[in-house]
Amino acid sequence: MNQNFIKNVTDQLTERVENGKLTGWSLKATDSRSLQRLYSSPDGATLNCHQSRRVDGEAFKLSVYSPSETEGMVGTSMIDLVTYLPIDQQLDNAIELSKCSRNKAWEQAGSPSIEPKPIETCDPDIRDNPETVAADLENRFTVAFSKAEGCRLNSAELFVNYSFTEQINSKGLSYTSELSELYLEAAMEKAGQENDKEVHEHTTSVTVKDLDVEGFINECALQVAVLGDSEEPETVDGATILISKDALSQMLNALLPQLNCLNEYLKLPYLKIDDRFGGGYGDSLNLSLDPTIPCMVLSSAYAIDGLPAKGGALIENNTVVNRVIGNRFGQYLDLEPNGLSGNLVVQPGTLEPKDLQGLEYTEVIKFSSLLIDSQKLTWSSEIKLGRHVAADGTVTLVKGGVVSGNLKKNFIDCKLSSTLGTVNVPQSSYDPPLGYRGPDAMLITEGVSIAGQTKEEN
Repeated sequence: MNQNFIKNVTDQLTERVENGKLTGWSLKATDSRSLQRLYSSPDGATLNCHQSRRVDGEAFKLSVYSPSETEGMVGTSMIDLVTYLPIDQQLDNAIELSKCSRNKAWEQAGSPSIEPKPIETCDPDIRDNPETVAADLENRFTVAFSKAEGCRLNSAELFVNYSFTEQINSKGLSYTSELSELYLEAAMEKAGQENDKEVHEHTTSVTVKDLDVEGFINECALQVAVLGDSEEPETVDGATILISKDALSQMLNALLPQLNCLNEYLKLPYLKIDDRFGGGYGDSLNLSLDPTIPCMVLSSAYAIDGLPAKGGALIENNTVVNRVIGNRFGQYLDLEPNGLSGNLVVQPGTLEPKDLQGLEYTEVIKFSSLLIDSQKLTWSSEIKLGRHVAADGTVTLVKGGVVSGNLKKNFIDCKLSSTLGTVNVPQSSYDPPLGYRGPDAMLITEGVSIAGQTKEEN
């Protein structure tokens, strides 16, 4: 961490607060390191590293708040600081920018009276021994791929990432955090065939232990096996589908904005305490947040707004019992900020494999791209890989078609698996981080339709 630069910045920011040019500021400084390896596979079975590089980076994100002539308002701006330009010039530019954006004033979170307990968020092997980690994962990949019949490997990528972040503000808040991340990507095709169809997938984790290399290879191999050998699903209104923890976690994550007071302030759809969500004769939804689970992407001693992070229930037995009330928008709404944050935690249900016997349903093993509207709580996606199971147990592999649903109906009369799973996806260029611990699967019997082929076409 470039402490000299940080000190020079904070000293000048403090001076501007003292002379009245600023009312406050917040600085987030991040050091990052990434070991990146790119592979080809001339023999179609083993990894040949054709590029290995280390990428180091640093980032300084500054938010400033300037006084306003209008009572109760504050000027705001956010900029990326760089070390190669004069600090005073950058700060003056940020202040000028803040005069163009006026917001209702609020008090930033300060240093808590009692420091929260530190949370484990980093795999020490990824931090201290990235080369060893990469070599071990390469070996696991090669062994796993050797067991995947009928597949030819085209290329792969492996990133071993680590970052260290320091967060400080003008109210005395100061804390640090670490994050480790693994990213594995592979492209493969059917062996012995023309290279006109390819399966291209990736997987991520926070720790080496949680990177399921073998499961990733098996899922890719299954997709390869059905290239050109699957059918489009039949059109059904009122379909019954079985989804995995990945889709379930994304659906519940899309529900979270309606459990946040920000939506109320912005006059967007939101759920109030005592509102019902789901129900019926199926399994009840019990949803809470937990920021203390070791090495989960949303675990942290502090919430994103600087308040000490707290866990707690949001939905109990399909009834909203609490909401996320952040520091800024809680003040706007005259609500007490509660610091609720963390990973999604859902209690298990009662669904067992035997409960699926004699039932006709479509299991969506993988969606192509699950698109969820967090305001309407509707969703849709193409099936990337699935299987239709008839009542007599006959299985047909399916691909394509469009599945759509309504979350408000989906959680009525639903069944959640009794076995638990984990989804732990670090932030990417496209999506925020997602941490989930809950049922491995969900059987949805209400509010789903499938648009595919007709029985006559079949």
